Amino acid sequence: MWIKKNADGSSNSFNFTPPSGSAAQVKEVLFPIAEVQVPAYAATLAVTIKQMETFLQPATLTGAVTINVTVDAQVTPGAKLHLKLTADGTQCIATIGTGFDAAAPDLTVAISSTVFKSYTYDGTAFVPS
Repeated sequence: MWIKKNADGSSNSFNFTPPSGSAAQVKEVLFPIAEVQVPAYAATLAVTIKQMETFLQPATLTGAVTINVTVDAQVTPGAKLHLKLTADGTQCIATIGTGFDAAAPDLTVAISSTVFKSYTYDGTAFVPS
């Protein structure tokens, strides 16, 4: 896409066709920027997904955790969420909560190990990939 910035501060874009069916024929484009989130361990993690690629790597789990996600309005279908969960000397259960597909299974992280799991946003929820 080519954008021409005009002297008055406005701009025109060329070689971009907005999706059909949109009343205003305008569609914002979210660039594939990645974000890494490294929250401290807590029994419940509330995470906001704001980018098309999100890497969620909480601190070492010392007990069970529930992961709830809120999806920002700018995120479109196809966004990816990558989890990296590491357990300490105990087995930990990661409950996959709100923002995920209801059928997405919980994750078991074995003693002193790491589990990797990816999810894709379908426009409503994150589903296991």
